[in-house]
Amino acid sequence: MSATIRPLRADAARNRERVVAAAREAFAELGTDVSVPQIAERAGVGVATIYRSFPTKRDLVAAIVLESFRAFRDNAEASLEHEDAWEGFAAMVRRGAALQARDRAFTQVVAEALDVPEVRAERDRVQAIARQLIARAQASGQLRPDVVAEDIPLLLSGLGGSLAMADCSMGLWERHLALVLDGLRAEGAHPLPGPPPTRAKLARLAQATRGCSG
Repeated sequence: MSATIRPLRADAARNRERVVAAAREAFAELGTDVSVPQIAERAGVGVATIYRSFPTKRDLVAAIVLESFRAFRDNAEASLEHEDAWEGFAAMVRRGAALQARDRAFTQVVAEALDVPEVRAERDRVQAIARQLIARAQASGQLRPDVVAEDIPLLLSGLGGSLAMADCSMGLWERHLALVLDGLRAEGAHPLPGPPPTRAKLARLAQATRGCSG
């Protein structure tokens, strides 16, 4: 007989939400070197409370990244509802960029969680939807034909770099994003140098980023 998974008690669920929110804030400000006691202090809970839900800091990082990928997937699925193929693709990129603008912790910690099977599976779901949106926009002749799904996380990562240099309230990321989207249009596109990124290349980049953050 399979075990029944009991829902968290209301107070435990609230504590978990506070811990995840505090960790997201701390990682955004301080990077992955932030300690569990620092996170506990921000959340207003004891260290033991964190360890009950997240036995290691890596588990906490994975929970944050998983939530972010689920939000990316929800937005990508909503983008499929656009009748215009370009607007569907552009909506996915805009929504992803807006999420990243609100969630600076994601770029800080994503490399730490990509070896977690559940996180990889959610990332793959996002990329599968991205491929649908890209194929539609390319078939309509509006998106340059040499764009691949693996280009999107690199573009959003570049946007994350601009966010690190400027206050989100200045609106510079929207300007950066508009330039990126214009560069993705088929009209006036020039051949791109080098082969497109692959999943293996992205994995190597993530490992390199992870090494530099340590």
